Amino acid sequence: MHGHGIGSATRSRSRNHLPSLFISPDSVVCHGVAVGQIPSHYFLVQRPMSWSKAREFCQRHYVDLAVLNTEEQYFTLLNATLASKGSFWLGLRRQSILGGWTWVNGEELRYEHWYRWNIQGRCASMESMLAKDEKLLARYCDERHMSVCQGE
Repeated sequence: MHGHGIGSATRSRSRNHLPSLFISPDSVVCHGVAVGQIPSHYFLVQRPMSWSKAREFCQRHYVDLAVLNTEEQYFTLLNATLASKGSFWLGLRRQSILGGWTWVNGEELRYEHWYRWNIQGRCASMESMLAKDEKLLARYCDERHMSVCQGE
């Protein structure tokens, strides 16, 4: 968490405690979210970018785009982004329109919370403004959206 130069995060001591939010001069909202036994730190980047530019930004300043291996992580981040009312790139993509969805760490997507299926979209976003829990949306990777980075 130190040395990034882009804000700070507050660690949550309780599994059910919502993270504190801080907005830095670079328009990054930082979350320190504890999920289960392993703390995961997510950073909401409010500067719209393509999926590949968002990934470069996350790799430069944090670790990578957010990986949500479990539904618990999905719903924790979903609750943390509800107030933002926006579209956020996640570290989820597929190599072809016929391929399966994988996270940037190589793991396959193990749950389905798709809002709407876009057969052409190869990069996934979380749509915090939608009313239902199904907030994953397949999008064209060159669209410009905010993003969620994952820290150490």
